Amino acid sequence: MDVTSAVAVSDQRLHQWLSASFLHRTALSIDALSAPTDGYSNLTLMGCMRWTEGGHDRAEDFVLRMQPPTDSIFPGHDVLRQADILRALEDTDLPLPRILAVESNPEVLGAPFFLMQRLPGQVPNENPLYHLEGWFHQASADDQRQMWFDGLDLLARIARVDWRASGLEFLKPSGGSPLESQLRYYQDAVRWSEQRAQKGYPLLRRAGDWLVAHQPVGEPLAFTWGDAKLGNCLFEEGRLVGALDFEQASIGSPIDDLAWWLVLDDALSRGYGVPRLAALPPREESIAYWESKTGYSAQHLEYYEIYAAWRFAFIMTRIAQAFRQRGWIAPDSNMDTHNGAMTLLRAHAASHGFAED
Repeated sequence: MDVTSAVAVSDQRLHQWLSASFLHRTALSIDALSAPTDGYSNLTLMGCMRWTEGGHDRAEDFVLRMQPPTDSIFPGHDVLRQADILRALEDTDLPLPRILAVESNPEVLGAPFFLMQRLPGQVPNENPLYHLEGWFHQASADDQRQMWFDGLDLLARIARVDWRASGLEFLKPSGGSPLESQLRYYQDAVRWSEQRAQKGYPLLRRAGDWLVAHQPVGEPLAFTWGDAKLGNCLFEEGRLVGALDFEQASIGSPIDDLAWWLVLDDALSRGYGVPRLAALPPREESIAYWESKTGYSAQHLEYYEIYAAWRFAFIMTRIAQAFRQRGWIAPDSNMDTHNGAMTLLRAHAASHGFAED
């Protein structure tokens, strides 16, 4: 099922489901559903629910996330996991969308799904790169700097979440350390991606082996976002107002989020040979700020940056495969091996001895 047919099928069925789920809302209707142009892990639709309650007309913008009908970016993807995470975080101070409803029965819309509040604001664009154009690029230097630090403040707030008290114990693996578990998952994911692409990714295999052999021990455990980047932050008038996409959230080292934040920005600039926005704080200033706000040391940051580049490079193999299937790139495109993430991973490989032959 493609996005267009999903919108057509879901519109009527969703209206019936909403009417049954929100019985106190009379004269309920939904505006025509639409699909965003980015995001590949789930089938995502957006709309507005309108109803009458207590004699007053009400409206609420929502986002629907549905289990994809075919392979996701990640193996074993479970769309309802993110709903569980967001519900567990409702009593924290994190600026997250509120879960409106969850449906595990695939017969309703054809797959499990959940509805969440659609937060206001806009995210920095990644395609085209925000280092080159777009509203974030056009913002004043002071606003760019403020938004960057707002993002680092958010990372610190995430690292301070009491994940045990919040009911997030289910994110902690039962055997071995969280890092060991994640390394096994992504090594399996690389092999899974190779099978679907019908080609090998030797650099990803060597990087995975290096990461297993050099993993730090005795790391502190914290709740981690899993996709900490400017492109998942919502801003209004130069200030952060919301955060998105917690589907890869886990329990792990808090340094993981800092590394992902730095690597994603680096991949979108140096990774593509594009000058980084001059107003954005440099690496060392960002690290010192994060340490001051979290109380954690970034001692093993370089390891986690290699780990982040490796995971991002894997994700790019899957995005490239999705683009080929949709006809957005040519069948012989090398997008899966030549992108910002792979550029960084190759640089790390050359420095740490796991370079391609």
